[in-house]
Amino acid sequence: MLLALIVVLAVIVGLAMIAKRFNLRIQSNADMKVLSAMSLGTKERLMIVEVAGKKLLLGVTAERIECLKELPDSVELKGQQKP
Repeated sequence: MLLALIVVLAVIVGLAMIAKRFNLRIQSNADMKVLSAMSLGTKERLMIVEVAGKKLLLGVTAERIECLKELPDSVELKGQQKP
């Protein structure tokens, strides 16, 4: 029984490593992308997301998410390539 438990745990760890290596993620909506995120505290962050071709600056806390500003299309993020 202990051997079976070890085998199951090894399979789980192996699958997690494969998913991390090949960057496998479940994406439910390709029209929404997180372009950048910056932590401001333990539960607060600023995020730039792209939704339906629009870039939005969002303030995210534990209690709510608020759209702070719609960014112009001319804004380019460092490290982001043009399509």
